[in-house]
Amino acid sequence: LVGFQPHSGQDDYQGPKGRPSPHKYGGDYEAQRHWMEITYHLPISEWYWHSLEYWGLDYPPLTAYVSWVCGFVAHNVGSLHDKMMLENDSDDADTNITHTDTSDYDNVCQTDDDVECILDDDAEYIQSTSEKEQQIDEQRGGLKAIKDLVALHSSRFGYEDALGKMYMRFTVLLLDLLVYMSAVIAIAKRLIDTKSSFQKESSSSNSIVTTSDWFLLTALTQPALLLTDHGHFQYNTTSLGLALWSFYFMTQTSFVGCVIGSVLFSLALNFKQMELYHAPAVFAYLLGRCFCNENYTKQQQSSGMNFFGKFCALGVSVILTFAVLWLPFAIYPRASLSTKFHLDGISQVLKRLFPFQRGLFEDKVANIWFSLSVKPLSIRSRISPDLLPLAALLLTLVMILPACFMLYRVGQRNTHYSPKKNLEFLLWGSVSISLAFFLASFQVHEKGILISLAPLSLLALDANGFVIWFSTVATWSLWPLLVIDRLCEAYVCCLVIFLCINAMTRPTQLSGEVIFLRSNLATVAAVLSLAAMLCLHLAEWRLVPPSHLPDLFPVLWSLLGCGLFCISYLATIWAMSMKYNTTSTKLNTHSRQRSWRKFFFLSYFGIVATLGEAFSPSTHQTMHRGVSCCSCLSAGKESDYFIPNSDHLERARVLLPWEEQSKKDSQPVLNLNLSAKNSDRLPLADGLDDDAVAACDETNTTPCSWEDGKVWRETEQALVAFGILVKHDSDNKSKELTREVIIDKVPQLLRLPTDQIVESASFFVGNSTEELPNLVLLQ
Repeated sequence: LVGFQPHSGQDDYQGPKGRPSPHKYGGDYEAQRHWMEITYHLPISEWYWHSLEYWGLDYPPLTAYVSWVCGFVAHNVGSLHDKMMLENDSDDADTNITHTDTSDYDNVCQTDDDVECILDDDAEYIQSTSEKEQQIDEQRGGLKAIKDLVALHSSRFGYEDALGKMYMRFTVLLLDLLVYMSAVIAIAKRLIDTKSSFQKESSSSNSIVTTSDWFLLTALTQPALLLTDHGHFQYNTTSLGLALWSFYFMTQTSFVGCVIGSVLFSLALNFKQMELYHAPAVFAYLLGRCFCNENYTKQQQSSGMNFFGKFCALGVSVILTFAVLWLPFAIYPRASLSTKFHLDGISQVLKRLFPFQRGLFEDKVANIWFSLSVKPLSIRSRISPDLLPLAALLLTLVMILPACFMLYRVGQRNTHYSPKKNLEFLLWGSVSISLAFFLASFQVHEKGILISLAPLSLLALDANGFVIWFSTVATWSLWPLLVIDRLCEAYVCCLVIFLCINAMTRPTQLSGEVIFLRSNLATVAAVLSLAAMLCLHLAEWRLVPPSHLPDLFPVLWSLLGCGLFCISYLATIWAMSMKYNTTSTKLNTHSRQRSWRKFFFLSYFGIVATLGEAFSPSTHQTMHRGVSCCSCLSAGKESDYFIPNSDHLERARVLLPWEEQSKKDSQPVLNLNLSAKNSDRLPLADGLDDDAVAACDETNTTPCSWEDGKVWRETEQALVAFGILVKHDSDNKSKELTREVIIDKVPQLLRLPTDQIVESASFFVGNSTEELPNLVLLQ
């Protein structure tokens, strides 16, 4: 339905105050149509050189290739229709010749225009030659319009045929279905499996719409995406769909998925350069995956070689993808160049992709640099234009560092790797980093907010309220652009439909929405921001800006939008830190030691060659246990490590009530299949790292890792972070929960995995804003 609305620059309309340019026609619609025209009719060496003043091609090579395909289809479909019409014309000509041979020449008449005409036996007037040609042109007006859509030169400056528009709209819808919607469906299946409890709750209710339906509707009916791609006219969902597919594969367990994901993300970059907003997130996560050991065999390769192999695999995949797409511009140089291979074509593509001469920002965009350029700040007059790109680069780097660091650590994690949780975290990281680029980078357009919106729309299970609010703000920030495109009615309808869909199909309870607490402060802030946006709409509708401030409302739009997007950026950083510190598996001391060894291996390759044996699992475990024991003896303080006594160990082996029940229901939480030689020992619960399991099963004389307090040390740190447990060296401990009290009451904490404790504490304590009694916390 949005596609039936006007597109950008239709009838050369440039807004209420805009004036048509004598050198250009229309807007982004005409640009995309023009690229189909030149890519099909001109050699590849001229694509980025031809007629640059009239919507010159300034998108990466994959966009050019897709434009060529669309132009090829349009031209050949119209040509097939021409062939059919020519066959019909030939049949008509044969009939006329036969009739002329048998006709009475007394019926030949002369018209006033001296064009000979023939009357048949019934004295009916046969059309003149000029009229016949006109009729043929009218008959060809169907599919021939698609061919004329991409006709070289003649289609410029206002080809507005209805069938041509339908074809252009169809190309966007087809790519949307094949790339973006398929990626959303694939990611939805994985994320909803992660939240199985929500799906069960929704399916057990009387609602016709399931959680899956609600999730897909929320992601696929984003008003900003629909209005930009299907109204304004662009192919943003194609690059965004490729990026989402790359996220899906990167977070798979096998590293082969990372290689496939790197190829897909390279394709996204080569379709639209704004995908650079996601590039730091991808790089940080994949770098962490390079340092992550998925296999825990005793015959494992050294850590350094493992890293180099993965890093080279990613590098080769990226280089080959770029080479396939970019080499044609070097292999086929312009006719003016004598050599067969020249880099001038590639340099021209780069100049077109990154036009630094356009300035710090484009038009009135809701980011930091535009806000600082408004009087009286006027930052562009206070800082040299040569320094502004550097300032933008530094500010962007500072803003992306927190998210990049957390993404690297999550990718580096090597304890029971979870693709579903990592996909959620990568989506959060891509939202945060792309928002940082939108707010602080150089040469930003208002449509750049879509780069953040697409991944955020897939996080409705984690933060539904924030997703709906941000979707509304992102659509609202595009209002000045939509006014120029005459999409005001579509803007209102899309927003209302989106909000109604979410209100009517949203599950009654989303227990997963613990990241953004339903506090009064968050509710008040959301209501105030929505009220401010509505007030600006009413003010623009009823008030006339002063003559000396003609752009008053667009400027206010950008200033308020910048403030709301800054709040959104901080919210994403906070959400990532909460997930990183609570639901994410923390790297233990053993993992951190191994990571530092990897670093020194890369720095001092020759030294590590003599210490390769130290990296084998058995040697490393022995060294780690020895270091732990020495640390306990040399610390001189009981507060460093907690060593459980025999009474604690004996009581810890007693099953808890829920464990007994699980055993009876034949759904064991613990692995109760004990071997005969280890029948006196309770096995480890699910979730403990593989190194600990290996250490427990090697020999009868070696105690399980939980028996020496290793598991408890991680659990203790988590409970202290939640405020449940008081640090051992804290003062005034008489009325607080200390390690002695809690271990004495619940010795099973010595063996239960830290992940289970963290998830329970996050659910129980994370939803409470008041201080709970110790007895309740203990329970």
